[in-house]
Amino acid sequence: MHLLYLDASGDPGWPPPYGMSRTKWYVLAGLSLEENLWKKADESVRSILNKHNLNWLTDFRELRLSTILAGAHPFETLGRGNRRILVDDIFNLVANLKPVLFYSAIDKAKHYAKYGANAYSPHVWAFQLICPRFHKYLERVDGLGIFVMDPEERKHDAKLKELIKNAKQQGIVLTSSFNPFLSNTQLPRIIESVLFVQSQDSPGIQLADFCSHATWKYYERGMKLRYNQIAGLLDNAGGTVYGSKVWP
Repeated sequence: MHLLYLDASGDPGWPPPYGMSRTKWYVLAGLSLEENLWKKADESVRSILNKHNLNWLTDFRELRLSTILAGAHPFETLGRGNRRILVDDIFNLVANLKPVLFYSAIDKAKHYAKYGANAYSPHVWAFQLICPRFHKYLERVDGLGIFVMDPEERKHDAKLKELIKNAKQQGIVLTSSFNPFLSNTQLPRIIESVLFVQSQDSPGIQLADFCSHATWKYYERGMKLRYNQIAGLLDNAGGTVYGSKVWP
């Protein structure tokens, strides 16, 4: 079983002149781990927290790259150098786990300029872009998979569960009246719609947060260091990278 932990960075609102969002890009990243690596990921994250005297941090939801970099609560007692080492340790863990990565990066202004009022919301469209890529990966490795998200995302992404349910019955059609795109697949290798798991109990979601934020900073601010550490993990075959999609 392949578990695709999903997390997003950047807000899904429209930037000027179409809205008030301060971010140009919206990124959804998926970190795929085989089920037998869950325990290793969990133990490794706890070991890193213990190393940095953060073993009291039982809620993994607080382990977010943006929070650590900003020195915000609960990391305000760590100096900048120690926070950098903590981030290094997390990215080294991601590299050691050797997950398969996927992401979709949406230039929100260009997306809206192209489709206007008919534009899919970035969070829904980003998910639709990742779905067939993950499914084609499962076909290639002859495996089954499931999408895993934090239940807090249910408040923002309530449509996603219904989207996958419909896709399994009718196919996920990545088309619009303006732009035929990609494929129509019923996702037979996805065994559920979306599994919502408390992220304080799921280090995979927080590792996906590090990947999504690193990718977002790469597109939003041109910061390459952390992105370059994970880019080699993107799904690829025969020298072709299939794990990423920049839209439009």
